[in-house]
Amino acid sequence: GDGACFEGHYRYQPGASGNIRQHAPQDEELHRIADELQAIQQRNVWQLQADIQHQGRYYHEYSMHITVERDSPTGQQATDDADGVLSDALRDLARWLYQQLETQYDWLTSPEAVDEALLAGGYTFTETGLRFG
Repeated sequence: GDGACFEGHYRYQPGASGNIRQHAPQDEELHRIADELQAIQQRNVWQLQADIQHQGRYYHEYSMHITVERDSPTGQQATDDADGVLSDALRDLARWLYQQLETQYDWLTSPEAVDEALLAGGYTFTETGLRFG
C-alpha cells in the first residue's frame, strides 16, 4: 500500500494529550505526536485550526492538503512555524495510522491467526483442502 491519509477538521481539545496517554499508555510515537500538537497550540494560545482534505489520486500522508489558520478574536497571526509544525504532526499521525493498519493486517493474515479463526469456527478440511463437516 501507499500509506494512509484522512480528511477532517482539527482544533485544540483540552486534555487530549492526557486522554491519549490513558488510552494508549505504551505508545510513545502517539504520545510524541500529541505533545507536538499541544506545544504548537500553546505557542498560539490554543487558537490553531486546520482543515485537512485529500488531494490527488493516491493515498498517503502527502496526499493531504492541510490549511492552518489561527482563530484569534484580535486578529493575531499564527507563529511562523505553526503551519509547518502542525502539518508535520498531522502527517505523522497519518503515518502512525498506516502503521497500525499494517500491523493489524499482518496479524490477521498470519498463520497463527488463521489457525485460531479456523479452530474457533469449528472448520475442518480433508487432506485435499476441501471443507469437511
